[in-house]
Amino acid sequence: MLISFFDAKLNFGESQAFGSAGTVASANVLQMDKADPGRMAVDFHVTAAAVGGTNATFVVQGSADNSTWVTVAQSAAIATASLTKDAHFSVGIPQGFNYKYLRTAAVTTGTHTAGKFDSTIDVYQGV
Repeated sequence: MLISFFDAKLNFGESQAFGSAGTVASANVLQMDKADPGRMAVDFHVTAAAVGGTNATFVVQGSADNSTWVTVAQSAAIATASLTKDAHFSVGIPQGFNYKYLRTAAVTTGTHTAGKFDSTIDVYQGV
């Protein structure tokens, strides 16, 4: 079966605001039923430049009960100055992912007065 460009994308929620220090979780959660996602990554796209704050770390989280979340992969801390409009950051979903639910989040340091991001799951292209 071939997966087209549009079939290979799943949006976790559009235009989540960075806001105050802490975890900003995606609006949508994907129910995986403990299926190994294999060769996939999450693309974080900054849709409005971040202002204020210190940095943000983009994370992929898993949960057995859709309530308690565990970070399974994350980016390095990204300085606010690099969170410019249309910047993209990728975080791979580890093989062997063994959680029923999957979500994304940004963990911020300091209070951001502006800035938004989208996140989409993406099937790796190529080998």
